This record gives sequence, structure tokens and C-alpha cells, in this order.
Amino acid sequence: KPFDFTSAFRFRQSWISAICGSRSIVAVMWRRALCEASASARKQALLLPGPAGRFGRAAAPSAPARRGIASSASLRAFKPSQGPDAPQAEDSSSQGLPRWPAGWHDHLQYHFFFEGMFVQARVFLTPSLEEHSLWIYDHSVGKVQELLNSSERLSQSGAEHLALSGTRFSVTDGPGGGAVRLLKDGKVELEVEFQNRHVFSWLPAGQGADAVIHRPDLDLTLRYQGKTMKGRGYSKRYYGAYGPHWGYRFIQSSWLGGEKFLWTADATFRIGDGEAKYNYFKLLDGKTGELVQAESKDTYQQDCAGYAEIDGVKYTATIEPVGEWMHDYKAGDTNSRMQLRYCKVSLSKGDGSPPLEGYALNERCFGVL
Repeated sequence: KPFDFTSAFRFRQSWISAICGSRSIVAVMWRRALCEASASARKQALLLPGPAGRFGRAAAPSAPARRGIASSASLRAFKPSQGPDAPQAEDSSSQGLPRWPAGWHDHLQYHFFFEGMFVQARVFLTPSLEEHSLWIYDHSVGKVQELLNSSERLSQSGAEHLALSGTRFSVTDGPGGGAVRLLKDGKVELEVEFQNRHVFSWLPAGQGADAVIHRPDLDLTLRYQGKTMKGRGYSKRYYGAYGPHWGYRFIQSSWLGGEKFLWTADATFRIGDGEAKYNYFKLLDGKTGELVQAESKDTYQQDCAGYAEIDGVKYTATIEPVGEWMHDYKAGDTNSRMQLRYCKVSLSKGDGSPPLEGYALNERCFGVL
């Protein structure tokens, strides 16, 4: 017998009326529940309005966050609903990075800064290739030294988080942090252990569900050539459909003035195929959790500088390259040239205050994925 929707609806309404006395009571209850949920969400939102309602400054949760967070948080991890102008704060201790690979294009990178030493590591995947690399800039040597550049495909373990291994390279990135290791003859040649502090995610331009995950102020321990060093670092992981044609500029800093961390980008994805313009400028105070940021429309980059206007104040990040690593990701349909420049950086504000200085990685990549 066909289902009678009309009779079922009338029965439902009469049942509600019998329980609550009238439909209006139900409506009031629903409105009250929705208002309470909305208020709770507003309290947890990352962004707070800046002066005169501008983006300006935002308060981020203190880090590290509590361990043992409820399983519902796991379901929400790295599931932002908005773009770079509304970053989502993630729990820094209970969530590991997603397993590899997670998309059509997948890109994992680490920038590790120490006194007198810089270490860069990344894994880059397209439908045509997968490659990983690790290089250093030792200030006492004064040049980039490539320690590994391999097209060997890495193996993901059975772990729920990212855990990759190969003949000479491994990376584990689980709840709270992880480690990058370079191997030689089966022994660890270089190791960087890292711990999360602040973690942010958002939806890059052109992405409806696949997040980018930023960690701008990692705590680091480096072991290399019999020495142990402490430092700070950055990691980014993103995945999804970004091609086939694309291009971007990116500047990311070491600690500036002790506890300030800058990362800013100017990019265009899917050129000619649903083109997606993408810009952001973020400055995190690692001690207080305050995030100063520009609206996407108010920031851009040139060859050796990044610019932003925030609450009427103009910021300029100027870089001076001291070392360069360049590589062509080229196989099948993929043909993208990546240029990585290790640089001195100076961040100035147009208010007359002294500039913040340190080191940075300037990353540029153009071509076809």
C-alpha cells in the first residue's frame, strides 16, 4: 500500500500538540535551542572583530590544548567551513595529520629554524609523481646543501595519522607532534623532533571541503653531526584539486622579535579552469596567541616583498636571499618549477616602530600539476 505522507504529517503534528500543548511551544523551544547553540558557537569562534569592525587582531586559544578531548572533536578536526579570512583554531595535542595521500594533489612541508642552521623537508605528490627532499643551510658553510632528493614513493603505515617511510627518509606526524628523520646506511643521520603549539586550518580558494593546515610556531629539537639544537619551525599540509595550471608566492619566517611568526601568500590556482585567487597575511604572537591578519583583498606580494594593510597600518615584509634550492617537478602531465630561497627578512610597520628581523623561507612555484 502506498505510504500516505499527508496522514503521517497530521499524526506527527497532533502528537506534538498533545505533548507540548501547542505548536507554538515547540517553535519557541526550537528557537531557544538554536539561539543557545549559536551563542556557544560564537564563544568558540576564533576571530574577534578588530578596531572599527576590521579584521585586525584575533585571539587564539592558548597552547598546548588539553589532551584527551572528546571524540566529537576528532570528527571536527581539519573540517573548516570558511576561507583564510576566518581561520579555525585546531586542538594542538589530540589530532595528527591525515593519512597520506589525502587528495589529487598532496603537499607536506616543514621549515625548521635554528641559530645558525635551517632545515627544509617536503613531500610533493601529483597524479604523475611523488617526490621528497631534504636540504639544509648551515651558516658556517654559507650555502645550501642538498642531503636528499628522491622520487621513491613513500609507504604510509597502518596508523590513523600520517606516518611515511622510505629507504632514506621518514616522517611521523601524529597527535601533539612528530619527527622527521634522514637515514644513511640504516642509521639516523639527521633528526628533527617537533611539538605543536598553535594549529590553524581554513579552506583555500577553490576548495569546498579540503583544508590547509598551518602550524606556524612548532617547538623543535635537532640532532645532527653530534650536536643537539633547539629551535622553532613551521609546517603546512594541504591536499585537493589545485591544477592543472597554478602559481604562487609564499614567505614564512622564523621567530621575529622573539615570539612573532609571519606567513603570507599570493597565489592563483586552477588558471582558466574555475580560477581561484588566494591571498593571506598572518602574524602570530606565539606567547599570547594573538593573531594579526589582513583581509585577503588587502595583501599581495612582489619579487622580494610582501605587503599588507591592517586597520590602516601598512606592513611590509622585505626579504634578502642568501641561498637557493630549485627543482623541477616533471613527469607525465606534471611540470612545475619550485624555487626555494633561504632569506634574511625584515618586517616593518608604517607606524614608525622598529622593524622585526630574522630569517625566512621564500617559496615560489609555477607550472602544471
